[in-house]
Amino acid sequence: MTLDKLSIGSSGTIAAVGGEGALRCRLLDMGLIPRTKVTLQKVAPMGDPIEIRVRGYELTLRIEDAKKIEIEPEVDGK
Repeated sequence: MTLDKLSIGSSGTIAAVGGEGALRCRLLDMGLIPRTKVTLQKVAPMGDPIEIRVRGYELTLRIEDAKKIEIEPEVDGK
């Protein structure tokens, strides 16, 4: 599952960060590294961008970038 498929209020753990070159480096620099928990906070009225909570701060991402981040959704009670 990719980050763009997460529903509002749901959490997951980053499994892999895709993309190439500068984009991948930028995503990693923003704290989107494997085994990090993320929570989808908001979605813009037109659906793009989305706001996630990662490492104690809010980060806004374009849907195109969120599609490059593989996550493992959190199971209830976990």
